[in-house]
Amino acid sequence: MTSLPVSKNEVLLEAWRKTLNDEIVHSPCKPINTPIEPLASRAMKSLLEHAQRHPQKPAVIDALNQTRFLTYQQIHDQSLSVAAFLRSQGFSVGDRACTVLANCIEFPVILLGVWSAGGVFVGSSPAFKHHESVYQLRDSGSSVVFTSEVLLRSVLSAAEECPEIKTIVCIRTSSALLPSNVIDFQDVINFAPLKEIVPVSMDAPCMVYYSSGTTGQPKGVVHTNFTYYAGIEILRSHFLDEIYPVLGVMDVDWYQDSQIISTGCFHMLGFGLLNWCLLTGAQVVMMEKLDELLYPKLVDKFKPRYLFVSPPIFAYLSKDPKGRAAALESVHLILTSSSPLSQEISDEFFAHHPNVKYIVQGYGMTETGYSHLPLLTREGATASSGVLASGFQQKIINTTTHQSCALGEWGEILVKSPSLTIGYLNKEEETKFLFDDEGWLHTGDIGYMDHSGSICIVDRVKELIKVNYANQTLQVPPAELEGILLSTPSIRDVAIVGVPHEAGGELVFIVKAEENLEAEDVERVITDKLAPFKRITGGVVFLDAIPRSASGKILRRQLKEIC
Repeated sequence: MTSLPVSKNEVLLEAWRKTLNDEIVHSPCKPINTPIEPLASRAMKSLLEHAQRHPQKPAVIDALNQTRFLTYQQIHDQSLSVAAFLRSQGFSVGDRACTVLANCIEFPVILLGVWSAGGVFVGSSPAFKHHESVYQLRDSGSSVVFTSEVLLRSVLSAAEECPEIKTIVCIRTSSALLPSNVIDFQDVINFAPLKEIVPVSMDAPCMVYYSSGTTGQPKGVVHTNFTYYAGIEILRSHFLDEIYPVLGVMDVDWYQDSQIISTGCFHMLGFGLLNWCLLTGAQVVMMEKLDELLYPKLVDKFKPRYLFVSPPIFAYLSKDPKGRAAALESVHLILTSSSPLSQEISDEFFAHHPNVKYIVQGYGMTETGYSHLPLLTREGATASSGVLASGFQQKIINTTTHQSCALGEWGEILVKSPSLTIGYLNKEEETKFLFDDEGWLHTGDIGYMDHSGSICIVDRVKELIKVNYANQTLQVPPAELEGILLSTPSIRDVAIVGVPHEAGGELVFIVKAEENLEAEDVERVITDKLAPFKRITGGVVFLDAIPRSASGKILRRQLKEIC
């Protein structure tokens, strides 16, 4: 494997590491190119460039039915038809259009159509129940909704309580007639294309994506054309400058890349990967939903060099590897996030997939994009979540004193970057709490920086479990216990929440990998490996599945409702 000259990397990194004791730490990565035009404009130009170079190449493919695909030219042209349709409906600059869709090949067409019409794109989960859909549609103020035939009934029901909705468009999958107040998506893409993209400023909002609501009611995170494009550029440049050279790819041809998107595009991760591919020309394979059996087959066929995977997929590939080693032969790097990764799970993965050289983690939020990304300084797995991404600044503060933390000391992570949200939609007070007077964004995550400059995430501030032990109030991070338990072969998935208890305590939710697993077995794992104050005192509950967000984050609030 070819890598960058170690001496050059080490000289730069060592100089940077001398700044780690400073109150404010800056990124060691090369600065990004500052976005100068809206993402829609750049993406549409890029699609034409891709089409000229590869006119017949599928740009986005349906994972379940791979005869269904769109070329770069088709995405470009159909997007302008969507934009023309929206304008014909009175859709103006700043108006909001929402998708209630699972991943599908039409998604980029709708996205770029909304942006080309000057609108604001809103993503909504197809798994939402009625009250969740009503809340988000009302809060976002969406006037147009794009959905599918299978979700149409629930959308129509929600729309009855949302007077702002004027237009509903449905992607048909059968010959059944649509209600008279619903427009067929096929009729939309048959519109004569808009001749010119509607101009918008870089400071204008372009999207509202909702936080996962792991600790409370979801909040609409607003990004502008500038902040969101900056986030995409940070990710693209990091792979170009920091990842590809170490993987031995010195002359990057994005057209040789493919990306399997299993995370919903209504979520920031799936959405970001889609936009990255539209800009670079990398091929997209769209999975309608996470399918653990299909995923390795897609990897084997489309041969991506790197994978962005959620914790459930990573755990599946680690714990149920039969026949999957060959499927991952093209993969050299796996990037995961949302949940800390234990060394035991990584070792198990490497044992089954020796061709994978790096298992790394990133860290970010809907509010920030990726704020931390890995440097490939050595082969193997890294427990940290990477270093500050390009353009980011960071400080870590004590949650009680608000003073800066020393290297290695736990505290709340604060960041600044060009990619930060401008705030929460309709939530002025929450926005004030998000930023301090100096413009630092409070992530709400507890972590520390190690001596290499990497960030190590401990847990959410609100998720730390307080335990009274030996006349002390101690804090237990659920993620630490979860990592230990996940290394046990008989446990497929796990989540831990704090429960009301005289001394404080932990309640453990387990998905079994082996049916003979008992609660006592779970408790024994923690008792044998961790300090007494971390023992399980709240009990063990066995579930069929752990509730998680689209990116794999544990929805602890839902679990607490079970208690």
